[in-house]
Amino acid sequence: KKYKNKQPGYIRDLITARILEAHQNVAQMSLIEAKMRFIQAWQSLPEFGITHFIARFQGGKKEELIGIAYNRLIRMDASTSDAIKTWRFSNMKQWNVNWEIKMVTVEFADDVRVSFICTEVDCKVVHEFIGGYIFLSTRAKDQNESLDEEMFYKLTSGWV
Repeated sequence: KKYKNKQPGYIRDLITARILEAHQNVAQMSLIEAKMRFIQAWQSLPEFGITHFIARFQGGKKEELIGIAYNRLIRMDASTSDAIKTWRFSNMKQWNVNWEIKMVTVEFADDVRVSFICTEVDCKVVHEFIGGYIFLSTRAKDQNESLDEEMFYKLTSGWV
């Protein structure tokens, strides 16, 4: 019982120590340098750049997460956010949306087909994410090429 009474103070002391330690690490930096360090730390997190949507996969009974990153789709457990399966865009053959039932179907190499319905956002949002990332992956690294608007609209809208 004594342990339970001391626990909130103990946790508070740990948090205070961590805050002071973090402050000491950035206290001598300029504001811009501190912001850059924060952004670098944020970008190094494993989940950085993944947008999550609640979805129901075809054949599944419960809601799960679909994570979309610049190079892959990730099926995730909704309660733990653990990755269940990952599919790379480099292995993708095509993706389609059934606008009537709002189901997104993605076909990958080796006859792998993933179908899901987004339960809290319109499937158009997921379609635009996939198309946008595919479009960005086709662009040259030097960024000097002109923007192919027709291709962009085709990939993100499904029509020209």
